[in-house]
Amino acid sequence: MNLKELEMRSEREFNNTICLIGIIPFLVFVHVLADKFGFKIFIGETGYIVLVSMIILLLGIIMGKKMLWRVIKRLIDFNQQVIGLQRDLIEKKRLAAITETTLTLGHEINNPLAVISGNLEFIENDFEKSNIPSTIQERFITIKNHCERIREATNKLAHLAKPSMRTIYGDTKIIDLAKSKINLPEKK
Repeated sequence: MNLKELEMRSEREFNNTICLIGIIPFLVFVHVLADKFGFKIFIGETGYIVLVSMIILLLGIIMGKKMLWRVIKRLIDFNQQVIGLQRDLIEKKRLAAITETTLTLGHEINNPLAVISGNLEFIENDFEKSNIPSTIQERFITIKNHCERIREATNKLAHLAKPSMRTIYGDTKIIDLAKSKINLPEKK
């Protein structure tokens, strides 16, 4: 059932409810008048009062129903706006928490990584001066490449604009850096 069908159904149920609520006092009123004056309720002054009361009641039902329905629609619209604002606020808080966490992790990872990278540069300079087997040089290059990969990942996390999450196990989710929006500063 779509929103339009739901609104039409709600309006129809609302109209029926208002009509039922409005007719009960009217029937009581007619019954009291009929008991008091017999069945001559539409004759004379009493008939005039009954007729005017019926017209006022019907106009009240029609106008009241329209006014109440407008109020209800406004309340529904306002409620939808509040729900949207709540979703936006939750999303902003979630993004702020992710940003704080990634900045902290980046800081804690990049400090030791800078020490490792610096020492790797010293070792690389020593490679040129000594005769080191190629297997050790290949392992060194692998270590150096992985350090660069870690630095790139922490840099992406630090500039994360809109994270894209993916499920890795059950309800556990992680940030998918390949699908996330990242605002990296331009290189000069």
